[in-house]
Amino acid sequence: MIRLTRRIVGRHLPPVVAEPIRRAIERRRSREDWEYRPAGWPDGDPSIHGWDVESILATQLARWPAFVRSVGTAAPLGMSNEAADPGQSDLRTHNTIMSFGYVLARAARGRDGLSVLDWGGGIGHYQVYARALLPEVELDYHCRELPLLTRGGRQVLPDATFHDSDESALARRYDLVLASGSLNYTRDWRDMLAKLAAVAGPYLYVTRLPLVETAPSFVFVQRAHRHGYLTEFPGWALNRDEFLGQTRALGLELLREFLIAGRLIVPGAPEQMNDKRGFLFAAPSGRRTA
Repeated sequence: MIRLTRRIVGRHLPPVVAEPIRRAIERRRSREDWEYRPAGWPDGDPSIHGWDVESILATQLARWPAFVRSVGTAAPLGMSNEAADPGQSDLRTHNTIMSFGYVLARAARGRDGLSVLDWGGGIGHYQVYARALLPEVELDYHCRELPLLTRGGRQVLPDATFHDSDESALARRYDLVLASGSLNYTRDWRDMLAKLAAVAGPYLYVTRLPLVETAPSFVFVQRAHRHGYLTEFPGWALNRDEFLGQTRALGLELLREFLIAGRLIVPGAPEQMNDKRGFLFAAPSGRRTA
């Protein structure tokens, strides 16, 4: 209903009238979707069910056929894998995927094949994007996920490798390590960043990262019910300087920053996240010359 209302507002009302209505809808949706947690990461909270739940797998599998069809045409890559409406396309998704395309092409320069680790990649949507964007390169795609989603990934992408443990996924190096909308949902993101950097040979792409500029990093809880995910999970809004300071401490070289649209409003938070960002790094070990 909220999505339908936003479409009507956007198509039929002049901007001076539509903008206040759109902002009111956004605030209402934010109260339903996001909760600021000033006490920090909610360890042991029985109301937080996490990511490894049946509704996430069921929703992603149900939307998979329409998603694959949308990528298999010459149309813009603007349909999110989380879109409930198969005809829904947006600039935010297109920008996210085409930014990934740049990263993929840079990592594959001069290669006939490319090994990729997708950290927290669901049932493997980025493998489908990668094959569409760079069909001439042989792709060795690996995805680290929780057990339910690895089961689903093996079902829809039998030629990919799905890992349900850190030990298995981090046992080798990859030409490109991708963490899209996943690093900030890790309790100890610094430790995880270091582990991902250690297996990047040399490219590490962290994207869809919600950042704040002045407030210290803080924790929120997301309720993704409107996406069909009947669960709740905690995440970080990371302070930009803190994040980039950690990357420098690990010896990561920032090669390119990306603007990934996606404003998040967390009621009561010390600062709102006006957009998400992507960062392409070169890791010190295995670094290639330009």
